[in-house]
Amino acid sequence: MSFDTTYRIMRVDRTTGLETDMVHTALAGGSITRNQDTAITEQATLDIEGTALFGSDLLRIWADLDYADGTTESIPLGTFLPDGPKRQVTGGETTRTPLTLYGRLRELDDDQFTQPVALAAGANPMAWIESTCTAAGLEIAPHDACTYRMGAAWTFGLGDQKDKSKLDAINALLDLIGWQSARTDPYGRILLQPYTPPNERSPIWTFTEGAGARFLREITDERDWFNTANQVKVIYSHQDKEITGIATDTDPNSEFSTINRGRTIGKTYTYNDIPEGKTDTQLTALANAKARELLTTSQSVIHRITMTHIYAPITIGDLIHLDYPTGGISGDFAIRTQKIRLDAGLPIEAECRQFERTTNVS
Repeated sequence: MSFDTTYRIMRVDRTTGLETDMVHTALAGGSITRNQDTAITEQATLDIEGTALFGSDLLRIWADLDYADGTTESIPLGTFLPDGPKRQVTGGETTRTPLTLYGRLRELDDDQFTQPVALAAGANPMAWIESTCTAAGLEIAPHDACTYRMGAAWTFGLGDQKDKSKLDAINALLDLIGWQSARTDPYGRILLQPYTPPNERSPIWTFTEGAGARFLREITDERDWFNTANQVKVIYSHQDKEITGIATDTDPNSEFSTINRGRTIGKTYTYNDIPEGKTDTQLTALANAKARELLTTSQSVIHRITMTHIYAPITIGDLIHLDYPTGGISGDFAIRTQKIRLDAGLPIEAECRQFERTTNVS
């Protein structure tokens, strides 16, 4: 169904989380970029007329849709930290620079440890993650319970190390417990979710060729396979114990197996913690399962498509189904990046991926 689109920018009080006023400046354009492989995941630009200072307020971008049948819909697109406005002045001419905005995870990325912080063995890492987020003034969306307990003590904020920011520490813990990296919803709330491989999920949206298709016919279709691993080694390690798991693609029908490539292409992942309360047999099974997961997802052949579609209620990490028979493309794809253009029709350019490996993993 066709629709007209207008955009609305609202000021949001950082303390209460409530919208307080509309930003009364003309919007000449802009975009929102989402990328699941970056720590902050969201950034935006707004090409606005005039100069506005926002102090400590946040900005929330809305798309208001008016459909041809008379119905309306208001869609929150994101809640952001605004940078200061900029102008380039040359003589009597002024060139306006788009306003840059950052997702709220920027607040945790900017917040560094002033002293070492320790998590004891047996501690619930999710309790620490939640308290760290809320202490920074961020709201957490409802999420599943976490049953993982630390098998060894971890300390953050020692020296000039990678996990010196609180976001680094949070994402290190989420990776340890098998959850996806922190993200934000359109209201700026922190999303904490267990990781589920795409092949174990169902698509939440389908794009179908034909009358009413919501995507453009011009799609880039590519496969990245040269560095595809055919063996993954996972090590769980701390102090005097080290548990190893290995998964190897030995399937003669898999073109990327050790047999058909004629060589082993290996990747190793080390996790500096061992879950408490498990026997060595259970830990070995856990390590082998993690190795199989990595071999059949992130170390598989990447089938990548880049497409442009009009608005659909999907975001990075979501699984979509594309049925495009005349283009020779059909399958389920996970969204890696989105660029939402604040133009008529709310067009979205998305890079989507699926992991291909028909394999007998051992």
